[in-house]
Amino acid sequence: MRTLHPEERVSPALTEPVSGGVVSFLGGPVGRFAAVGRQRWWTPLRVLISVALVFLSFGFLSKARCLGGSQGEDGLISLNWSGNRQYVAACYNDITPLYSGRGLDQGGFPYAFSWVEGDLTRYLEYPVLAGLFQWLMAGLSRLTYPLIELTPLIIPAASWYFALTALAMSGMWVFTIRLVADLAGNRVWDTVLVAASPLVVVHAFTNWDIPSIMFVVGALHAVSRGRPGLAGVLIGLGTAFKLWPLYVLGAFLVLAVRDRRPAPFLTMLLTSAVTWLAVNLPVMVMYPAAWNEFLRLNSERGFEWTTIYALVSRNTLLPDMPVQVLNTVSFGLFAAACLAIAVLGLRARRRPRVAELVFLIVVAFLLFNKVWSPQYSLWLIVPAVLAFPRWRLLLAWMFVDALVWPLLMWHMLGTDNNGIPAGLLDVVLLARLVILAAMAVLVVRQMLGRGVDKVTAAHGGADPLAFPEPVPARP
Repeated sequence: MRTLHPEERVSPALTEPVSGGVVSFLGGPVGRFAAVGRQRWWTPLRVLISVALVFLSFGFLSKARCLGGSQGEDGLISLNWSGNRQYVAACYNDITPLYSGRGLDQGGFPYAFSWVEGDLTRYLEYPVLAGLFQWLMAGLSRLTYPLIELTPLIIPAASWYFALTALAMSGMWVFTIRLVADLAGNRVWDTVLVAASPLVVVHAFTNWDIPSIMFVVGALHAVSRGRPGLAGVLIGLGTAFKLWPLYVLGAFLVLAVRDRRPAPFLTMLLTSAVTWLAVNLPVMVMYPAAWNEFLRLNSERGFEWTTIYALVSRNTLLPDMPVQVLNTVSFGLFAAACLAIAVLGLRARRRPRVAELVFLIVVAFLLFNKVWSPQYSLWLIVPAVLAFPRWRLLLAWMFVDALVWPLLMWHMLGTDNNGIPAGLLDVVLLARLVILAAMAVLVVRQMLGRGVDKVTAAHGGADPLAFPEPVPARP
């Protein structure tokens, strides 16, 4: 990525109508004689980080109702989720209950912990690096919780663990914002859509997804700086945290074939495989059953509440597919979508941008996978903003997708507790599918040259995320 000058920045006040009201409130658009890039403190990056911190605080507050505790007669403090508050307040998160539910409060190695569920012995169901991160945060929590016990505050140990985890992931998210600002280049203000996304408010701390996003964005940043080895290491770490970063390699495979320049991709592939294996091998050897729990659970579980398969099940008379059939159909649809994306990327007249391919691959995975935990939508924010920075459509998708969460929680209350019927949830799910499908179609049209590509227009026709062109040797 070449060095950019502040005066080349694209102002959203001039290109994005949805930002007009905010810009006018702040004093109006920048004038032609303004000294752009000479502000000593309030640089775009510091503004973006400030916005990110504000929305992260909203994200913490959205989970705060699930952090309260109560003190028993024995003096012990425990979580208080009475009255189904996790659903009523839509504050449910996996972090708090799994502190004790996965033995993290006991101090042992997480993959050595097991419990019996029916006739089955269960283990921690997260990939290795995610489990090690949870173990690290649990260790810090246990080490520092005695200081909390000295205060008059009623804070359960699980809530303190949540707070430290949220703090660590907030730092990772701020670092991610810093990298996205670089990747956005002359359209640096598009990063506002990442920092101020409604999805951050509802899902930043629902699960442990932020670290995997940081690794993916770090890999894209390394690619833009011509460092395929580092990019591969980060993709390997991301895949050891969550599976989805693996699919990013598909975008670079398409470009490697199209450009007939395989060396950078092969470097990424090799370093990502070695990194993933280095992280996984010790647990794989010492705790094979625990290491396999993630794969076992994903192969044996049915479809999740908000997937297309759940929509079909709830709104048709078709029988539910057996799990093995569902696995085959889900994988087949995703594989077919990836093949179509590859053909499109290879046959498009202009060279596709990295973000466009990554966006389409992640959308295909979310649409056709049998599990779409609502926080998975966080994965799509950065690829969507970098691939298709049309503010109104992106904000519409984010608001609708964020609305899925409280409606899902309300529905999970059950009709006996005044929960909403599935029909209302399904309306929002259909709206999300329609918006994402429309975005995918518009990205495809953009790749085929039938729509304006705002990113290449702002960068002289170049892709800011692509591998730098090799410097020709001197004669």
